Amino acid sequence: MRTRTKWAVVGVLAVTIAAATGCSATPEKTSSKGAAQQTGQQVETLMPTTVYVADQNGFVIPFNIKMEQTKQVAQATLQHMIAGGVGEASLVGTGFRNLLPEGSQIRGISVNDGVAKVDFTKEVNALKNGEDEQAMVDAVVWSLTGLENINKVQFMVEGHIQNTLKNGTPVGDPISRANGINLQMTSNLSPSQTTALTLYFEGKSNDANFAYLVPVTRMVPKQAEQNMIELTMAELAKGPNTAALEPVISPDLKLSKSDVKDKVATLDFASELAAKGVNPNRLVNTIALSVAANAAVDKVKFTVGEKAPTSDGLDLSQPVLIPQTINEQKL
Repeated sequence: MRTRTKWAVVGVLAVTIAAATGCSATPEKTSSKGAAQQTGQQVETLMPTTVYVADQNGFVIPFNIKMEQTKQVAQATLQHMIAGGVGEASLVGTGFRNLLPEGSQIRGISVNDGVAKVDFTKEVNALKNGEDEQAMVDAVVWSLTGLENINKVQFMVEGHIQNTLKNGTPVGDPISRANGINLQMTSNLSPSQTTALTLYFEGKSNDANFAYLVPVTRMVPKQAEQNMIELTMAELAKGPNTAALEPVISPDLKLSKSDVKDKVATLDFASELAAKGVNPNRLVNTIALSVAANAAVDKVKFTVGEKAPTSDGLDLSQPVLIPQTINEQKL
């Protein structure tokens, strides 16, 4: 019988909520055993990075792991995303899987003007279908654009730019997060008639032992005058379009008004944020991440009737920083 792993996913609860006067998530230095311990020998240090992996339902999700300290963060991050490679240890017991094909190697990475050119070996073309191929591209793009100074990713294979990968996934031009993730298309509308919204919903492991946040890009009909925050809240209230994900926001939660000033979004609601049985921390995380994904904001201030809401164990008297750590791996 296999022994239980000590790795666990704290999932949604691991997303850090910090007030404007508090601390945001920053790289940590720990020993390879989790906490720094002086043993008379040199202490190895770990650093956090976020890799995008696939869950049991095929959704591409962020997963914050610890890896050895390095100055080559982009390359090390990708190496932890190769199936059968060094990153597999971080996924034990989660049901998640890495999306770069087994045997893939990174021949080189260069970053210029915000574009990371990543040269893969031919094994990157080994995936059997377009769905897995698109998921792999999404995972690489979202992992690298989460790093400092990278806004787009240019794929290369064996030193050459290809228009598409083997199964037809377009990679000829640099790709940004604007292309979306876990894309949900509207069949009766052309792309020019739609607006892309990235929303966060809740996923659960098959054994329901832990929950985690899943980003989904939903294409909605374009409006003449669009308020991205109002659109975001309206789509969150509708919930996910699949039974594999769960809503976090009650459809009864109504946004009275919103405003953005100095990259702080103020959201005023008509009633208390968390309905009975809803985790307020989880709700705040979902709203903050979704709003930040669709509007250029760094913080979100929550009010109810223009007053700071009351919530057990959660201080919302000050604007909340957008969480930097999502779905964290913990010892």
